[in-house]
Amino acid sequence: MTPEIDRQAVQWMLRLSAGDADAAEQLRFQKWRQADPAHAQAWTTLQESVAGPLQALRALGAAHSQDSAGAALRGMLVRGPSRRLFLGKTLALAGVAAGTTWVGARQWQQRADLTTGMGERRTVALDDGSQVHLNAESRIRLEFTNAVRRVRLLRGALIAAVAPDETRPFGVSTDDGTVWALGTRYMVQKESGHSVAAVLEHTVRVRARNGATEQLAEGQAAAYDATGIRHLDGAPAAALAAWEAGRIEVLDASLEHVASALRPYMRATLHVSDAAGRLRVQGVFSLDRPDEAWAALAATLPLRINHYGGLLTWVDRA
Repeated sequence: MTPEIDRQAVQWMLRLSAGDADAAEQLRFQKWRQADPAHAQAWTTLQESVAGPLQALRALGAAHSQDSAGAALRGMLVRGPSRRLFLGKTLALAGVAAGTTWVGARQWQQRADLTTGMGERRTVALDDGSQVHLNAESRIRLEFTNAVRRVRLLRGALIAAVAPDETRPFGVSTDDGTVWALGTRYMVQKESGHSVAAVLEHTVRVRARNGATEQLAEGQAAAYDATGIRHLDGAPAAALAAWEAGRIEVLDASLEHVASALRPYMRATLHVSDAAGRLRVQGVFSLDRPDEAWAALAATLPLRINHYGGLLTWVDRA
């Protein structure tokens, strides 16, 4: 997908959500969506992000058709003074009208033994005396037996501070492999297509899904997946785990990397175009104040950032 296709998808949502599209307009939309698989993918992605709140807003307007609030909502949906203003106002109202449902759906998808929500970091004491510190929007399952202590990281990132137990090894597993504790503190993060381990104290043993095994010392980090283990020499362990203190620290990283770190702290759905995502970034940014982070990025990089009503943030290269 390209930024231009993404913008076309937004424009079609504007037209169709207004409620007055005639048969000819509907036909033009169908031809646009079928003209290119990328069009269909962009439309699906946008629908998953904001169509639900828009529908909830229309339902709210219909349910309150006799009062002034309902009339105002229907007027906003049908008679926005411009398409850009219409989208911004509609999404803003949708965030209020459907916020409970939208947030609840996200939280429902995160059910596990331990979870965190948007912008939430959480420290949990385990029964064996260990602690796990979860990053925002993380999800884990505990599998403790008489023989082993295993934490399955299903999403997000954690830092494990491991209590010693000579009879029961402690490991953090993802679908990319397992990191076994040989010391006390280490981080594991699940990313798209691979996982990352960073050692904060002592050592760990990484076993990738293909059977490859490697020991990492304090300060080292590695990525691992079904193909093996790769050292991350330019990424100090402390910087990778800086989210514990509410920061992201990058010396020479892609904007997409920074965006991935900020996403769990943003209520809005974040879209970053490929061209913008390839830009290189250095600096320290606050995870707890993502709007300030994006303002700082826009001040130093050639970016065009559009915010749509608090539910969608669109980042392109200027």
